[in-house]
Amino acid sequence: MSRAKSPAQRTGNPNGAVSPESAPLVYEGRAPRVPVHLKAAGREVWRAVWQAGGGAYSPETDRNIILRYAELHDRRADLLALIDAEGLSAVGSTGQPAIHPALRYVETTERELRAIETAIGFSPEARMRLGIVAAEARQVAASPADF
Repeated sequence: MSRAKSPAQRTGNPNGAVSPESAPLVYEGRAPRVPVHLKAAGREVWRAVWQAGGGAYSPETDRNIILRYAELHDRRADLLALIDAEGLSAVGSTGQPAIHPALRYVETTERELRAIETAIGFSPEARMRLGIVAAEARQVAASPADF
């Protein structure tokens, strides 16, 4: 029967807990203020993202992508309000019923939102790909001095 290698001899991907060297960096300051141009949906998303990050996002490096994410939520809310007011269907160029043209923009906006969600780790799969486990991120955010 073979014995396990000592930790110094092991290579490859570790299956154990995150070591202090590979732990995600945690920003210990306050989240940036909500940009004044954001509307209700964007403001809510801005606050939720920074809070959900638990200090994992840095205002210096991540501000623009989170801002873009909040702006896209504003755009989506505006488009959905327009569609809600005018209805799902519209009259086409030859008088035929057609789907509201704003739905096309909703779809492209949602595609962009999904891409950003993947980039910032807003799904279990994305977090795994980024090497972030939610429990570990919360633990690091709660007690960064323990390492």
